[in-house]
Amino acid sequence: MAIVEVRIDDRLIHGQVCGYWIPHFNVDKIVIADDKICNDELRKTALKFGCPSKVKLSILSAATAADKLKRNLDKGSRVMILCEGPAPLRKMVELGYPISKITVGNMANKPGTGHVKGTVYVSEQDKEDFKYLSGQGVQLVSQMVPNEPPVDLNQLIKGL
Repeated sequence: MAIVEVRIDDRLIHGQVCGYWIPHFNVDKIVIADDKICNDELRKTALKFGCPSKVKLSILSAATAADKLKRNLDKGSRVMILCEGPAPLRKMVELGYPISKITVGNMANKPGTGHVKGTVYVSEQDKEDFKYLSGQGVQLVSQMVPNEPPVDLNQLIKGL
């Protein structure tokens, strides 16, 4: 199993992921790591309908995702880990799952968030999570689509 992309995009499975990122990395499996979504049958059903038919989908808690990915149960797969925000990825790293790079796409404007770049807005908790991840050696970049140059997210967040 190869983890080909770890991506934060609060839209999860949508046009940019399906039309750009999946083909770019030749992804054949998506793992959504999210404690809330894994217990929400309606959202899980909607995500399954939105997932391309040739791509397997697993929706797991952060702890279960870390455990299964560490055990390399999907030998030969090209996996994209997808999350709505940084908290599940922080939890996975805290549980010993190694992540070297996270690409941030969309994090919508909500009350209590600050503008970082384009459609990336972060809360104080997001900043803490990103700071933790960066401190663990995780490279953090902002990039909407593969043909856009990645931008160092840490430098952008420092300005907030």
